[in-house]
Amino acid sequence: LMIKYIIILLSTISFSLFTQSFSNISHIGSKSMGMAGAVVSDINDLETVFYNPAGLINVEPYCLIAGTTDLYGLNFLNHQFLSVSLPSNSAFSFQQLGTNSGGSSDKNLSSEKSISFSKAFYLLDDANSKLSIGYNVNGLIFYQAESAGVNGDGIGGLSSGETTVLGLDIGVHASLRDKISFGAFIKNINNPSIGKGSSSAPLPRRMDVGLTYNPFNGLFTTFAIEKVLGQNQSSFKFGIQYDIVESLSFRTGIQMNPNRFGFGLSYELNKIELSYSLLTHHLLSASNLLSVKVSFDK
Repeated sequence: LMIKYIIILLSTISFSLFTQSFSNISHIGSKSMGMAGAVVSDINDLETVFYNPAGLINVEPYCLIAGTTDLYGLNFLNHQFLSVSLPSNSAFSFQQLGTNSGGSSDKNLSSEKSISFSKAFYLLDDANSKLSIGYNVNGLIFYQAESAGVNGDGIGGLSSGETTVLGLDIGVHASLRDKISFGAFIKNINNPSIGKGSSSAPLPRRMDVGLTYNPFNGLFTTFAIEKVLGQNQSSFKFGIQYDIVESLSFRTGIQMNPNRFGFGLSYELNKIELSYSLLTHHLLSASNLLSVKVSFDK
């Protein structure tokens, strides 16, 4: 019965996929960076809102996670995120990617913001297997500063502007005896675009599929495939998370095409978890991320 549900869901999702801006940032959160993106089927914390909202079924309400990173070590390319879990397996999230000119002026050249509401629910929940589905409704806001003009002095250039569009993500997750898990995620399944007419630019549409194996408590191994729709190449990812002790977790992962390596640590004290992750790049410098997660009582 669970396999039948999975086939129906993936068939329905795939029907609307193959027709092809915001930046395609697929490594959001300490877990995703530390495991090189091999996380779509490993959904046991609030970060799941960024890579598979079906995982909200496992998240307790009133939890907050926040993090920041300078992408590729560039201080003018900063990415920040914040998410809060709510009752009824839902969450509210915010992301921002800003590009600044640097120097003494430090002018904001462009920014991308995402305000999201996420929710998950069970389709199947019995003693041996579980199947859940989730979605993100994203309000996407893109700001572009005025251009420099023909002579570089701002005269005759394009004025600044802001564009808003609505995006929709869908995720599905299935598990068997809490040992084997399958996950799939579609980013921007509704094919949103920025601009109008000849200047319209479709936002990146991405599909992630993965399988996680939990041989014993505290060890999770995940293999995942990522494909940006409309492109011929796919990325292959493998990640491991190991709980060294109850309060300390170690993560690592590799990605092929392009080649990247991830590493991360998380330390939990009472209801606060501090995490650090590093993710290399095949051409640019590595990205370093710091994040904090806090669980609140009702």
